[in-house]
Amino acid sequence: MSLSLRLLLLLALTSLAACGTKDPAADEAAAPADGEEEAAVKPRALVTVGSIQTDTLTDVLRLSAVSAYAAKDALRATTTGYVLAPTPVVGQQVRAGQTVFTIQTKESKTLHLDKLTGDPRLKFSGIIPIKSARAGILATVDKLAGDYVQDGEQLGLTYDKSRFGFILDVPVTQLRYVHTGQTCRILLPDGRVLPGRVAEVLATADVSIQTQRYTIRPTGPVPDLPENLAVQVELDKTAPHLARTLPRGAVLTDETQTEFWVMRLLNDSTAVKVPVTVGAQEKDHIEIKQPAFSPKDRILLSGNFGLDDTAAVKVTRPVAAEKE
Repeated sequence: MSLSLRLLLLLALTSLAACGTKDPAADEAAAPADGEEEAAVKPRALVTVGSIQTDTLTDVLRLSAVSAYAAKDALRATTTGYVLAPTPVVGQQVRAGQTVFTIQTKESKTLHLDKLTGDPRLKFSGIIPIKSARAGILATVDKLAGDYVQDGEQLGLTYDKSRFGFILDVPVTQLRYVHTGQTCRILLPDGRVLPGRVAEVLATADVSIQTQRYTIRPTGPVPDLPENLAVQVELDKTAPHLARTLPRGAVLTDETQTEFWVMRLLNDSTAVKVPVTVGAQEKDHIEIKQPAFSPKDRILLSGNFGLDDTAAVKVTRPVAAEKE
């Protein structure tokens, strides 16, 4: 075999060997890393973190109440006759001793005595004023101008403003926290807060829902409020005490609010679920009774909703910290 033929055969064998060889390094470089594949499937949640704090808390009992005028005064006709104009309107405020209705007797109407009152010899005009015994608000107007009324018939009804208060129904399971003379706070729907006290306990209980009824009286100036206004009443169950707390958004719960937990950072990129026992709850903070977190424990404050145990997270700084 000639030398040139041998060279050609050697080159052909070398080319075939090069085509059949696979570079492992190239394959490894081309294949996605496990972390990148996992990151593509489960992106890390952006979260903010904080630590346990010590605050002064008061365990508060909050219940619903309804405004009510406990005492009502009936305005009644003192004679038989006709109601004269003008007649009052519902919601009108009246003073003690103020004339609310005016009645003309039927004899006066027949003889037109009201037009002869300028005669000094006539001492009776037949015009009878019906006055309010107490200051209050007119609740009902039962008779209008021109109506004929009998002696003793009800003309209207006024609320006694001095007896204004709120009706509070307390579940029997919470009765140990409520007693007469106890101070409380009345939260109006518009955000105003009135100081109050538990005035009376009524000797009846609702059979169906097992509640005891109390009356709550405001202790300061009272704005003009309608009857049957729904409010919230706060009563202190315990004296102020120091407690370890977390912001309300850091504490998660199930649908029945029987189980509570927080998400704690295990390391810089992993959060684990930690069951907790809660205590007093305020508007912005919740007491954590168990476990005893250390100030060094990093608890997720936001971005924690819906995370599974050992969730992949990425910690970001709060907006306030960035501004600083």
